Amino acid sequence: MKNNKKNQKLFKVLRYSSMPILAVLVIAIVYLGSLPKKYNVSSGSISEYDITASRSATDTYETQKRALMAKAQVVPIYVISDEVSETNKKTVSGFFNYCEELRNNNVDTLGTVLRNKQEMAELLKTALKESYNLELSSSVSYTLANISFVEFNHVKNAANAITEMLSMNSLDTQTLPIEINNAVSEFTDFSANPNANSNYVTNSELLRVLLNSLLKPNATYDAKGTEAAKEAAYANALSEPAMIQKGTRVVSVGETITPKIYSQLKDLDLLSGSRFDFKLLIGIIVYVFIIFFAGAFYLLRHEKDYMVDSKMGISLILAFVVPVVSGIYLSNIHPLFSAIVFTSVIFATYLGIQGGITLTSLALLFILPMSGFNTELVFVSLIGIFISCVIAGQRNHRYNSAILIILTCLGSVFASFAYNLVTQASRTDTFNSMLWSAVGSGCSVIAAIGCQPLFELISNTASPMRLLDLAQQSHPLLKRLFLEAPGTYQHSIMVANLADSAAEAIGANSLLAKVGSYYHDIGKLECPEYFTENQQDGVNPHDSLPVEKSIQIITAHPSDGLKLAKKAYLPIPIQSIILEHHGTTCPGYFYQKAKKAAEEKGEPLPNKADFCYKGTVPSTKESAIIMIADSCEAAIRSKGIRDLEETEALCRKIIKSKIEEDQLVKSDLSFRDLELIISAFIQVYAGFFHERVKYPE
Repeated sequence: MKNNKKNQKLFKVLRYSSMPILAVLVIAIVYLGSLPKKYNVSSGSISEYDITASRSATDTYETQKRALMAKAQVVPIYVISDEVSETNKKTVSGFFNYCEELRNNNVDTLGTVLRNKQEMAELLKTALKESYNLELSSSVSYTLANISFVEFNHVKNAANAITEMLSMNSLDTQTLPIEINNAVSEFTDFSANPNANSNYVTNSELLRVLLNSLLKPNATYDAKGTEAAKEAAYANALSEPAMIQKGTRVVSVGETITPKIYSQLKDLDLLSGSRFDFKLLIGIIVYVFIIFFAGAFYLLRHEKDYMVDSKMGISLILAFVVPVVSGIYLSNIHPLFSAIVFTSVIFATYLGIQGGITLTSLALLFILPMSGFNTELVFVSLIGIFISCVIAGQRNHRYNSAILIILTCLGSVFASFAYNLVTQASRTDTFNSMLWSAVGSGCSVIAAIGCQPLFELISNTASPMRLLDLAQQSHPLLKRLFLEAPGTYQHSIMVANLADSAAEAIGANSLLAKVGSYYHDIGKLECPEYFTENQQDGVNPHDSLPVEKSIQIITAHPSDGLKLAKKAYLPIPIQSIILEHHGTTCPGYFYQKAKKAAEEKGEPLPNKADFCYKGTVPSTKESAIIMIADSCEAAIRSKGIRDLEETEALCRKIIKSKIEEDQLVKSDLSFRDLELIISAFIQVYAGFFHERVKYPE
């Protein structure tokens, strides 16, 4: 008892510790498999390898180059100097006031002109040289000194207006002359007769010359603003880095390793001696835990029994780890050389089509980082997984191994062909992909078929292959049953036919129901003569035994059968059928016999619970079918019924009693299933009751 408790605690510890251990193992495997191949090269050396980018990465060299170029191309920033603008306004205004004063002084109070035009022009030219350091041409000074007062005022007002307008913009030494020219071109020129005397220039030309001479650029270089703009341009260029795309040829054999190529190899983490990639490790940890969460969620919702069964869990873990571990080496040979179909065959065999496809698809996600997230691998593998699971997941009969291998290979080959057609790959690449797809899927299926006996030994589950082996009548337990309890053997054969037909009718596992029926009564081998079907010459040992002893022998055969099943290492589902095929029912004959004896003696009536089987109610459809088939077959044989109507009535009566005794509450059988079971039983008995035509003497 203590040893059993210790074993249970040990299994419990293993069950709860296996997932964290598996997670750590998978993280380590996926991380190592995701690390790219390292190369021992240096800047300036000649490459001995063809190196291709195994993933996309930021090109630091090119990004830095673009950022520096963007920084250098920033135009210097100038801001308006209010001080210069005000000075310009004052200078222009003062200049024309000064000129106006000189012009006015050339006329006395009587209106007589004191100097002629040429003298006045020379006076103005000399005065402006001294006061404003302006070196005006003779024609300009002549025009300025001698144009009419109306024209002078017009030029003066235009100069002040243009100066005011130009002060609103930031103008440097290059843009100032251009803006002056543009502004003057819009000036309305109404010179009196500029062509009459060659000493004059037009008012527009006069205005242009004077403004170019008087005005100073009001744009001041903004060092801080310019530097900020350069830094912003540099940062923007860095925020949009140049990328080295996955699959890009970085360097070829014989090519010199330039600083740019060396930087790219460093960015791709392809240089030997690179530091530990913590960023990749963190990503792998998050990636793996998301997939584990999805897998655990599915198992808890749909395959909870396998989470509890430690042996089955070990088998599934092994089937799960094989393609992940092999992915480290196989992906280096070719991205499509994967062992994922190995997992799909094993999972589908034990979990069925749905479980196989779901969990194998999750297992495929662990291989993706090691393949560089190859989309062709995803497409080809999913097709192979689907085909192999549909074939290997058939629980009612054993699949044809040759068909499994051929169809899985063909599916993978055509999937690869279709993918390469869509991506417009070359003929050589298409052929190589198809070849490696066939090799990977074919080898995986063959390996899975070859390893199945090992998985069956570990898990002790009822796979189709295992059930077909147990169905052989040469099995030691069945041979014993045939020799030592022939009546029970014949009864088991008939129950198997009934259960097989009924399970097929409702969509249950007919192969499990049939094989479970063969072994459901092996507990009677402990004392076969105490069961009616094995008694001969009308001798019944129970006649000489107390009722209590008889009921002890009768109700012990499920537990005795479970001991034999464990000793023979029968699958757990069959062990459950052996223990559950009578549930917690009560053998009515012996209870009524004990009840009658107590009434005759005037004693209290016996406790009915003492006469019940000590098993458990059926937990699966197959187990419930066998319970019903066992009771119906025994009752029909005992009563010697040969009529189908009586058979149907008796079957309905037995099923009604099972429902009333709560024997089918955990079986998941519906009333529709029960009707189909009755119809299947009647069909079997219709053939069984058929009599041969008597031959003539």
